[in-house]
Amino acid sequence: MPVNILNLAGLDVVDFRETATEYHVRAKPKVVSRQCPSCGPAGKVVIHEHKTLFVRDMPSHGRSVAIHLDVPRFKCHGCIKTFTAVVPEVDADRQMTERLRKWIGRQGLDYPFTEIAKQVGVDEKTVRAIFAEYVKELEKNFKRETPSILGLDEIYLSTPRGVITNIGDRCLVDMLDNRRKVTIVEFLRSLPNPEKIQAASTDMYRPYREAIQEVLPHVVHVVDKYHIIRMGNEALEAVRRRLKDTIPGKLNLQLKRERKLLTMRQHELTDFQWLAVSGWLNNFPQLKLAYELKERYFKIWDCATPEEALAEYLRWQESIPDDLAKPFRAITTAWRTWRKQILAYFDYPITNAFTESFNSKIRKAYQEGNGYSFEVLRAKVLFSDMLQKKARKVEQVKVKKRPRFDDVPQNAMYLMMGRMTYAEPEYVTRQVVREVNLGTDLSTLLAEIDTWPTKG
Repeated sequence: MPVNILNLAGLDVVDFRETATEYHVRAKPKVVSRQCPSCGPAGKVVIHEHKTLFVRDMPSHGRSVAIHLDVPRFKCHGCIKTFTAVVPEVDADRQMTERLRKWIGRQGLDYPFTEIAKQVGVDEKTVRAIFAEYVKELEKNFKRETPSILGLDEIYLSTPRGVITNIGDRCLVDMLDNRRKVTIVEFLRSLPNPEKIQAASTDMYRPYREAIQEVLPHVVHVVDKYHIIRMGNEALEAVRRRLKDTIPGKLNLQLKRERKLLTMRQHELTDFQWLAVSGWLNNFPQLKLAYELKERYFKIWDCATPEEALAEYLRWQESIPDDLAKPFRAITTAWRTWRKQILAYFDYPITNAFTESFNSKIRKAYQEGNGYSFEVLRAKVLFSDMLQKKARKVEQVKVKKRPRFDDVPQNAMYLMMGRMTYAEPEYVTRQVVREVNLGTDLSTLLAEIDTWPTKG
């Protein structure tokens, strides 16, 4: 039997047994501290008895490892208390080695807790608790690069959660427990160098606007065009549903089946598809008016400037007939409330649409995943090294110039009236290259999510 089978410098292996699923190792510590935890060095300590601790260690060769550790218990004559010797390699609170505790934390990013618990031979709750502690440690050292173009979105995972993205680099920056204003403000304040942010894209959620105005007043706030554009189709769909009471049952069912054709842009339809759409429009004048309004509304985003877009919108608004005012009211209200942010798109054509695929996949992983709570999903997404997108950035920094002897002018330092006078230090600008973490690369993450195990 190899003496270093455990490869733990502080333990001597005494005996070794194996079963089909486990390795059992009897060991004893090489050195133990005799210091009383209550009295300190002043205590008078003697060996009281011996005790065998059952300690779990990292799995080996596909089997769990159990250490039967013989340690002395001491009695202090100073305070009349007994205590078990402290072994540095052992986490006494959990009866496992320190290296196993760290290993479980790291493995939790890549494997289900149930699988880790089975492999190690501990309870799944223990794995969850260790992983939570591990994530807290990661949080302390987690540094994110502030993006120049920020995205604020949300995803519903039992409750609305905030999703923060780096739009320019197509990365996920963070996932927030909720999307309340106080949470958004706290996150924005945590970003280093907020002056780097030039623009931010959001949907029409008021706390986003208020948080940006409060923390990042210099940032151009852009409403994601897909959120405002799709309201045209929603209005058309409202008109279609309003007509169902006037259409015979079978005809109404057929119209419902073909409603997606109505939401497509006219120029995207094939000749056959347009034949079907035009048939509905010719037979239902109100539906035709709503369809034409929808098409003209979409054309606003073909404009080149905010001024041109605003003029086009105002003409479109004036053309809404009174009997269609209600289904299109959500659009007019949105433009009245968010006009500045909507028009900002024509100067800053940015959207957060690339996160839609992430939202759908992470939602599915949350619903089907084996033990994937929000906290676990966030940790897996943010802290897995393989998912991080790194970049090298060149920065200009000012450093104090170290003068050479020949560069010091004769009058820079002299004695006068018993006082010493020095020249002001000089600074030079130098280029510094550093590696930064842009966030979680979404293309890599989307491929990785497909490999995550789900409940059978």
